[in-house]
This record gives sequence, C-alpha cells and structure tokens, in this order.
Amino acid sequence: MRICWSYFLSVALICFFAYTVLSGYLENSKKLEKLRKDVEEMTQVVLAKPGARIESRFLSEIIENAVVKCVNSIWDDLYAIKKALKKQQYPLIASSKSFLSVEERVNYASEDLGAKVISIEGQPLCTPNFLKRLSGLEFEANPPVHMLRTGMEPGNCFAFRNDSANVTIKLSEPVLIDNIGLEHISKKLIPGEDNRAAPKDFAVFAISEHGDELLGKFRYADNQNKLRQTFGVLQSVKKYDLLRFQFTSNHGHPMYTCVYRIFVYGKM
Repeated sequence: MRICWSYFLSVALICFFAYTVLSGYLENSKKLEKLRKDVEEMTQVVLAKPGARIESRFLSEIIENAVVKCVNSIWDDLYAIKKALKKQQYPLIASSKSFLSVEERVNYASEDLGAKVISIEGQPLCTPNFLKRLSGLEFEANPPVHMLRTGMEPGNCFAFRNDSANVTIKLSEPVLIDNIGLEHISKKLIPGEDNRAAPKDFAVFAISEHGDELLGKFRYADNQNKLRQTFGVLQSVKKYDLLRFQFTSNHGHPMYTCVYRIFVYGKM
C-alpha cells in the first residue's frame, strides 16, 4: 500500500509539473504571436506614412526593440516557474533532469540585449598614442564591452592598470534591480595559475537625474568552486537603466586588474 501511495504521489507531481510547463509554453506562444502581429502592424504603419523615406536600419531598430522586450518577458516568466517549483522542495522534481532547463535569469547587462558602455574612468594597460586618445580607443586591446559579452576565453576581459576603475553602462530598458553578479575565469586557464588580477572589492551605483543611489558594496571571493557570484542589492523601488560599476581593489596583482563578466538581474 505504501508503494502504491508513493507511485500515485510521484505521478501527481509529474502531472503538476507538466501542466505548469505547458501553461507557460502556451502563454509564451501567445506572446510570440502577438509580437509577430505587432511587428507587422508597425511595418505597415511606417510604410504607409506619406512622403517618408524608409531605411532598413530604422525598421531593424524598431523590430529589435520589440523582440528584446518580448524575449526578456519570456525569460522572466520561465525563471518564475523554476523558482516556484524549487520552493515546493519536492525531491522527485529537484533531482530530475527535466526538459525545462533554465540555468540562469536574464542578464540585463548583456550586449546581446542592448546594454552598452557609456563611459570609462581608469588607466589602460598600454599608454595610448595621441590618435588613440583623440578617437577614444585607449582601451582598444581590452575594452570594457567585454564585461557585457558571453565569451569567457582567457584575455577576453576589461583590463585596466592597477586596481581601480569606474565604468558606466546603460541597460536596454529600465529595470527594477535585485541582484548584481560577477564572474571570473578559472585559474587553471591562466598562465601560472596566477589569479591575483581578479577584481575583489567593488560598488555599484544607480544613476538618475536626482543623483546617484548606492545599490551595494560587494566583495568577489577567490573561490574556484564558485566562479560566478551574485549579490543582493539594497532595497529600491525605482527602475534604473544607468549603472556605474566602481572597482576599487583586486586580489593582489601589482600591475593590473581583469574583469571578465558582470550581471544585472531584476524585473522590467
């Protein structure tokens, strides 16, 4: 009898899980269909405008913005489903490798989603010549945009001299931020396994017309078992799209610091 009840409970849990996933899939399908119709309507409106000169780049920007908003919303929904399932703490579901594999939340500090670097305060590794300074290419070899990209190959980082620098980034949309993340590569991938150039202490500020708001001061630990680390921010009820990352120390390298990837989590 006990085995029967266990079997019945397992089947019920699997059915509940499948229903939850299917509901989310149907909802996201509706969103994608709505997105398709919205794009068609926008295209027709723009093309029908009298005397307007239509450029492919202009249409691409409109479509890209609409797609980014829809995809972000879908990922947020999938993360919410995953979080709700984890809260149930069912051993059967927690240990199974389901077809719904959402390993992380939406990173709004991603170049793929439209995030970009606005300004840099720091010293490049190599002293730039006059032309590079004039054209703003001081950090051409290891630009801060690397922090917004997914590639984690050795050397694909934002590198600056000594241990301090400020970088201001702009997200594609204002976000109610709840977590900040930082990731460094394994020291096994670094020549001599010298990991001292990894950032250590840093702070993040939200920038608005009313002034800067401190989201938190954090410390990235030299933990090879946890290369990606996330930190909760100070509670805020406002959405922001301008952030300043203030790096103030590394793990002991006397010459330079390398920042590989940053993360900004929240809700739109």
